[in-house]
Amino acid sequence: MLLFVGKQEKGFFTEETGEKVEYVPEELHIKDQTEFILKFKEDVDVVIYDIEQYVDEAKDLVQWITRIEEALKIKTIIFAAGYSPQSTVCRMLCDAGVKNFIFSIYLGEQKEDLEYCLSGYYENFGYQEKRGFSFDKEEEDLTEKSGEEKKTRTIGIGVAGCIQRMGTTTQALQIVKYLQFIGFKAAYFQMNASNFVEAVKDAYEQVTVDDSIGLVSYAKVDMFCRTDKLQEVLNLDYDYLIFDYGVAGENGFNKISFLEKERQIFVVGSKPGGEFEKTYDVIKNNFYNNVFYIYNFVASGEQEDIKDLMGEKAEVTFFAEDSKDPFVFSGNTEIYASILSLEERTNREVKSIKKKKGLFGRRR
Repeated sequence: MLLFVGKQEKGFFTEETGEKVEYVPEELHIKDQTEFILKFKEDVDVVIYDIEQYVDEAKDLVQWITRIEEALKIKTIIFAAGYSPQSTVCRMLCDAGVKNFIFSIYLGEQKEDLEYCLSGYYENFGYQEKRGFSFDKEEEDLTEKSGEEKKTRTIGIGVAGCIQRMGTTTQALQIVKYLQFIGFKAAYFQMNASNFVEAVKDAYEQVTVDDSIGLVSYAKVDMFCRTDKLQEVLNLDYDYLIFDYGVAGENGFNKISFLEKERQIFVVGSKPGGEFEKTYDVIKNNFYNNVFYIYNFVASGEQEDIKDLMGEKAEVTFFAEDSKDPFVFSGNTEIYASILSLEERTNREVKSIKKKKGLFGRRR
């Protein structure tokens, strides 16, 4: 029997294995689920954890998962859709002996990975052949020539919207264009199921495509859409990756991955009838205490009133100008400079980046 720990709609694909599947309701803390999990001790063979649900520290999560595995003598599978294999929690789980992970956000690949996990393939042969990555840490040395600088860590910026058609993808692309404008190398990464990158490939003629890594380049913007190739993309020569997470709260939204990024931005709206209600939900959510807010489609005469409504978060609230073409920079340099706190780079070798804590401080 398979036991999926998390929302049933996220684990529904496991039922196609033909095995009996039971579900443990999601909780913020894994400790609150342990008693429920142990009730299945006589029948369960495999426990699948959706780690996106938890707010626990990585070390506590790893401790409980390994305790349960040892207590029940079962196979553990980690459902980590959208996570990087090199993320802290995944590395710690791997180091603790957990070898079965599902990283893809795509349903077809999730089903394939589940079969590989159940058959023991990943335990015996790893992920290199099927998914193109390894858990082994590699030295970041892009050249063997002495005196040349090693690649610096790519910085991730997460962008999410409060509602559909809020301009989230446009803002993500505008941030890419801004970073390019001030001298950094940046790219867009699709972390949602919108198929935007694929649509660009089909809609425009002047595109460059590399399907092996999920790359589509248009208007001098590199866009990636294969989450299974994320680690390879991180190893490329980008200073920044802008991750488009789609709509917060919808199925497929990877909250934990979003919160792991160095900067987190919500694209929000003020119109009644849905926009502001969803915006208010995001503002009051205790998970999102260290984010920036960009309002779209707000008339200049209404902006001060909106800031008053934002209260203590007014200092991290900004208003974007209209961008009719997401691939043409709108010139919103002041907004993005305030959010990202970067100096203009006049030479690619100059690494003068000022770190700013923001109103709510750095997230742990």
